[in-house]
Amino acid sequence: MKGVILNLVEEAVVLAHGDEVWDTLLERAGLEGAWTSLGSYPDEELPLLVEAGAQLFDVAPEELARDLGRHAARGLAQRHPEHFARCEDTLGFLRTLDEVVHREVRKLHPDASPPRFTVTEVAGPVPGGGRALDVHYRSARRLCWLAVGMIEGTGTVYGETTEVRHQVCQLHDAPQCTLRVTTRTG
Repeated sequence: MKGVILNLVEEAVVLAHGDEVWDTLLERAGLEGAWTSLGSYPDEELPLLVEAGAQLFDVAPEELARDLGRHAARGLAQRHPEHFARCEDTLGFLRTLDEVVHREVRKLHPDASPPRFTVTEVAGPVPGGGRALDVHYRSARRLCWLAVGMIEGTGTVYGETTEVRHQVCQLHDAPQCTLRVTTRTG
């Protein structure tokens, strides 16, 4: 896992709870927390942080991962506005993840193994209005709830209300997650 994601998690916790809580979280997770944004780190570190944080904050790990993902998307938009500026909206951005954003990540960091995202257009009207896209997420890390939060956070970046529903999930023995993403403007 690239250090930038771990840095964004640290930023989210420190902003919400302070440095002392971050230090407690690191201690409970058994981690040192010295990550550089361009470095690569064991995939297990983020799940350890999420599990320790869920216990510390008395929330479900999925909900904490989702909250961290929301913050991470906004942080990535601040750090890499060029990726977001290429698209007009959330669904457009999601269509570019593998072919543009993650391709750039792999060019800069050949050792990176970002999750795979493919999309399927949703035909017909969307209940309640808006537009929808099915996003298929596949990763050995199985951090789909972080991905859900990042999609929701991307909606915030574009000023859209974004709803994400798991249709199927890797955590329940599916080969990939299918996430129905619905956006509404305003």
